[in-house]
Amino acid sequence: MPMKFFPDLGPFRSSPFRTLFFGQASSFLGSWIQNVGQGWLVYQITGSPFWLGLFGFASSLPLLLFSLPAGAAADRFPRRRIVILAQAAALLLSFLLGILTFFHLLSLVTLGILVFSLGLSGSFELPARQALFLDLVPKEEIRAAIAWNSFLFNGARLIGPAAAAFVIPSLGVAACFWANSLSYAFSLLCLLRISPPPQRSPGKAFFRSLREGVLYIASTKALMGQAVWIGLVTIFGWSYTILLPFFAEGVLHSGSRGLGLLLSANGAGSLLGSLTAATFVRNVSLPRVVSGGIALFLLSVGSFALSRSFPCSATLLGLAGFGLVVFLSAANAFLQEKATEELRGRVVGISALLFQGLFPIGSLFAALSSRSWGAPATVLLGVCLCACGSLWIGFRCFSRTARSGWEEGDRGRS
Repeated sequence: MPMKFFPDLGPFRSSPFRTLFFGQASSFLGSWIQNVGQGWLVYQITGSPFWLGLFGFASSLPLLLFSLPAGAAADRFPRRRIVILAQAAALLLSFLLGILTFFHLLSLVTLGILVFSLGLSGSFELPARQALFLDLVPKEEIRAAIAWNSFLFNGARLIGPAAAAFVIPSLGVAACFWANSLSYAFSLLCLLRISPPPQRSPGKAFFRSLREGVLYIASTKALMGQAVWIGLVTIFGWSYTILLPFFAEGVLHSGSRGLGLLLSANGAGSLLGSLTAATFVRNVSLPRVVSGGIALFLLSVGSFALSRSFPCSATLLGLAGFGLVVFLSAANAFLQEKATEELRGRVVGISALLFQGLFPIGSLFAALSSRSWGAPATVLLGVCLCACGSLWIGFRCFSRTARSGWEEGDRGRS
């Protein structure tokens, strides 16, 4: 196959895909504005990295608890309907959070309940939305559609925190939550305009179909290796993001604007990584993309933990975002492109469990470790653990037996 040096625009030939793409762009942007506002609000109330980690745990705990049944639900019930209901619930919860914040009626307990509820709606929305994305394109465009979905998420990571950095000082934290409500309103309008293709139900008992999805991943050495690798990076590598408010204020002394700029730098690198994945993921060997991405990510995050210069820290976060997205795009492409349409929701649910569902464990690790040893030492410890595990999994994945699984997937795409 000849090498292409521009992003694969094939999925955009589908009008429903284009409509869903722009609707979710709005939703992702609002969610990132709210994420920054939520983290800043918690840090202003408590002044503690421990509480940052604890609220990160509360917001992502539903993904850990419900990703697998949500994936099975996405295969059993209409995916578009699930996404509409989940986003409507998130709209109302974000609006309520803004009202309580504006009138100073928000306690830590109430905030925790609302954050958990938003996470619950997101845990059912995520597998249904990602599977719906792939339903709208032909099978040969699945890798490109996954890369463009990653581009959406990371484009919002670039713009959302930068917007929040100006919204918080000028309009207050409550405006971040109301902006998220508006973003969901636009997304819902787009969802109502699309008509996805007919969806076949698995025709099996709910828990039997759930078990089938888990066994599907576990049955292949290469698939299982990739799944474990994603989970490892989520727990010990990606959890550094929970501590960024502390780094912005306590280490780099840059305040809320500095936090927004650090997150935007991370998002800029992630956005560039998404474009790189959209350009090369169909043409470059997936094992090389995975190993190169994780190496860059770990080196950058480890250096960030040692940095005391704001420009240097922002640059390192950009490189970390680039490496992480390249790694995840290749790993998720390998998992999801091998799934049949009937299994797609369950595979996406398992992927969500591994990447975002395990994030509460990473948040708890960050909270407890930072309380004992401080935030910089916590990030370094996570990088070391992640690196050791990655080396072991890499050798296991790229052994002669496992490598055949990779190569079969690549040959199917050539």
